[in-house]
Amino acid sequence: MPKRGYPFADTAPLQLKVRVGQRELSRGVCAERLTREIFDPAGVASRACSSCVRAVDGKAACGQCERALCARCVRTCCSCGAVACALCALVDYGGDLHEKVLCSSCAAFEA
Repeated sequence: MPKRGYPFADTAPLQLKVRVGQRELSRGVCAERLTREIFDPAGVASRACSSCVRAVDGKAACGQCERALCARCVRTCCSCGAVACALCALVDYGGDLHEKVLCSSCAAFEA
């Protein structure tokens, strides 16, 4: 029995492997960030929050993974007071009116 033909020969777009290098990134996707890093008068590029990608307004960082956080994304553990990001914090929306935030270290002991 012969193989059946490919039905999408005329309508399918041509797919090629494309190598994306530093030059292409600096002209396309990362152009604004790289330009800001080079031409920033202070010489320091602004950092982005790891949770929401806003500019970081302070020096808050997650105590577990050390990612930079903005003021809106900082979560404080109710047991030890450590700062945690959205990925490392466990939020319990249990029977109380308020949510209970635990860092990953304290959550291991609570479970």
